[in-house]
Amino acid sequence: MIFNWTRNRPLNALLILPCLGGMLLAAVAGRAPQVAEAKRPDIVVIQTDDMTSAMLHSTYINRRGKQALTMPRTGRLLAARGVEFTNYYSSSPVCSPSRSALLSGQYGHSSGLVRNLGRLGGASGIASSPVYGSNFVVALEDAGYHTAHFGRFLNGYGSRNGISDRTVPPGWSAWASDWTPGPVRRFYGYKLNVNGRVKGPFGKAGYRAWRNKDSRRCPALGLRCDYHTDQITTRAVRDIRGAPKGPIYIQVDYQAPHGAAGHGSGTEPASRHIGSARRTPLPRPPGFNEPGIRDKPPRLRRGGRRLGAADIQRLTRRWRHEIESLRSVDESVGRIVRTLREEGRLSRAFIFFMSDNGAFFGEHRYGQSKFLAYEPSANVPLLVRGPGVKRNRKSGAIVANVDLAPTIADLAGVKLRLKPDGRTFRDTLRFPRKAGRRAVVLESYRLPSRALYNHLESKGIMVPDDLGAEASAAVPAVNYSGLRAGRYKYINYEGPGRELYDLRVDPFEQVNRIHSPAYRQVVRFFDRQLELRRFCSAGACSRGTGKIPLPARRPHLRGF
Repeated sequence: MIFNWTRNRPLNALLILPCLGGMLLAAVAGRAPQVAEAKRPDIVVIQTDDMTSAMLHSTYINRRGKQALTMPRTGRLLAARGVEFTNYYSSSPVCSPSRSALLSGQYGHSSGLVRNLGRLGGASGIASSPVYGSNFVVALEDAGYHTAHFGRFLNGYGSRNGISDRTVPPGWSAWASDWTPGPVRRFYGYKLNVNGRVKGPFGKAGYRAWRNKDSRRCPALGLRCDYHTDQITTRAVRDIRGAPKGPIYIQVDYQAPHGAAGHGSGTEPASRHIGSARRTPLPRPPGFNEPGIRDKPPRLRRGGRRLGAADIQRLTRRWRHEIESLRSVDESVGRIVRTLREEGRLSRAFIFFMSDNGAFFGEHRYGQSKFLAYEPSANVPLLVRGPGVKRNRKSGAIVANVDLAPTIADLAGVKLRLKPDGRTFRDTLRFPRKAGRRAVVLESYRLPSRALYNHLESKGIMVPDDLGAEASAAVPAVNYSGLRAGRYKYINYEGPGRELYDLRVDPFEQVNRIHSPAYRQVVRFFDRQLELRRFCSAGACSRGTGKIPLPARRPHLRGF
C-alpha cells in the first residue's frame, strides 16, 4: 500500500520561520528579557514506548473488512506538515538509557546511564547523576520556559528498586508522572506523582478481558477517563490551555504500545478500540523467522530456534493489540495539535514525535524484547513539524536521540549545561536532503564490562562492584558497541563476534558481510572509526567520518 499523508484535509495553520535571529538582536540591543522570551518557539515532545517504525505506517483490517491507517492523524498533522527521519536511532535501544540520552544529549558511556535500574540507570541512577539537575529542560526553565511532563518518566520511579522521593525533579514547572511502586498494570490502576503528591490509582488494577475499563465514550469525559493515554493527554491539553504567556515546553510520554510483561494483560487498547484490528495479519518482512543464522555471532546463534506456529500466533495477537493501543495515541496527537491551534500557539510550535526504542516481532527469530542493534529495535520513528520545517519530506540523514537536546536548545536559543555528544539537526529541518557523513554510536551494556567501568571511573562515575545481567528478556544478554554511518551498520560484541550490514542492498540485515572479501576495506575502516568513537565525548562524537569505502564489487543480497 502506498501511503499519502497529504490526501486528507490539512489543518489551516501558518508555518513561519522562528525568530531566533531576532532574539539575538534583542539581546544585543538590551531589550527587556520578556520581549526576547516571547520570540522563542513553543516545543512539544510526544514519545511512545516500544513503537517500531513499521507501526507508524501500519494498517489494520477494520470491522468492515477494509484497510485503514493505524495513525492517520499523526501522518496528516505531523509527517505531511514536516520531516520524517528514516534513519533515526535509539543509541541504546532500551527504555531508561534512551530516555536519559534524550534529556542529556549524551551517550550512556558518557553519562554513565546505561541500565534500566541500579547505580547506572533508571530513576535511581539519574537522580545521582549530573543529568538530573543539568539536563536541557533545566536550561529551558531558566530561560523562561514553562515546562511540563506527563506520563512515563524512568524505570524505578516510585519503586523500591529505584527512588521514592516525591520531590519534582529540577527543571519542571508542572509534573504528572507515573509513580510505580512495584509491578503494575500499565494502562489502568497506575498512580501519578502530580506536582509532588501521589494520586490514584486511576482505574482498577485487576485485569479483566472486558471489565475494569473506561466507557467507550472516552475521552469526551475528561479526567474521569482513567485509560493512561487519555488521562495524560487530557492533563497535557489542560496545561497548554492554562500555561502562562511566553514559551512552553511540553513532554508527553505514553506507555503505549508497551505491554505489561508478566501480568497476563499485555498491551491494553482503549475500550473504543478493543478488537478493531482482530482481522489484521502479522507483518512478515524479509528476515522474519530467519531460516539461516550461521553468519551471526555465536552468542546470537545460541538458543536461536525458529518460531513455531504457537509463537507466531502469540506474536499476531500482540501486534493487533499494540496497533490498537496506538489508535488512541493517534487521537491524542490530534487533540494536542488542535489545542495548540485554539490557543494560538501552533504557528510557532515545534512538535517532535518519536519512540524511545523499537521491538522485535519475529525478525531474526526474536519474538519480543529489544536491546539489540538490529533495525526493528534501534531504528525508530521521528517526525518533526514547526516553523520553517519543510513539509511532507523524508530525510535520510543519520540522527539519534543524543541529537534531540542540542536541537531543541538550538531552536529555543538556550545554552546547554552539559556538553552533548550529539549535535543539532536544525538545518536538516530546512534542508532535509542534506545527509552529511555522520556516525552514530549504538551500544548496550546489559552485562558487566570492565572496559566501560574503567572508562566511567576515569570520569569520576561510581560503578557497581558486581552487576549481573539485565532482567530476563527474549534476546541474548550481550554487550556491544557499534556504528551506523553511510550505508553501513557495524557491531562489535564483547565476547566475541562482529557484524557488518550493507543496508543499501540488505535493509533487513539478512547477510553479515564481516568476512566478505569485497568488504575488507569497509571493515578496516569501521574498526578504526569504532576505536576512535567507542568512548568518545562531546565534539569527538559528532565529527564526520570522512569518505567511507564502497564494496570492492557490486554486492547482492546473497552471494558473498
